[in-house]
Amino acid sequence: MGKIIKKSTMVLTLFCLAFSSSFANKKANTFGSEKEAKQMLERAIRIVESNPTVAFAMINVGQGGFHVKDLYPFCVDNKGIMVAHPTLAGTDMSNFVSSDGVKVAQIMLQNAKTKTFSKISYNLSRIVSTPNGLPVPSGKESKKISFYKKVGNYVCATGFHPSS
Repeated sequence: MGKIIKKSTMVLTLFCLAFSSSFANKKANTFGSEKEAKQMLERAIRIVESNPTVAFAMINVGQGGFHVKDLYPFCVDNKGIMVAHPTLAGTDMSNFVSSDGVKVAQIMLQNAKTKTFSKISYNLSRIVSTPNGLPVPSGKESKKISFYKKVGNYVCATGFHPSS
């Protein structure tokens, strides 16, 4: 009888570990990482440098690998107009203030450099995908870290939400 209980306990423990591991992997595969965000930004910058019109169109429609998990690049012009974003293209972001008081576009426009990435942290709703793949805000705010860089007359960025 004792052997049966030990075997049952071991099977149950292994099942629980496998399930929790599967859940953790599913969550990890749903949200983008810092490394993935930087890689996406580097790729976006190369395309913006080559052909801004094509790059902005790709970003706006989320094609060419520019909407992966909850990651997407975005670009503003030197006046703070969002020229590339999956849902906010054409929006004046110059006076946007996040819920934690960060003047995101103003800071990015003032501090962006052409040679190195800069970084900014602010609160923002996480983007999730609808069943048909369209990005929409989740309604749940959390810390977002965005890397950004000056690219010609634009500042381009990609952000991620660090694990909570």
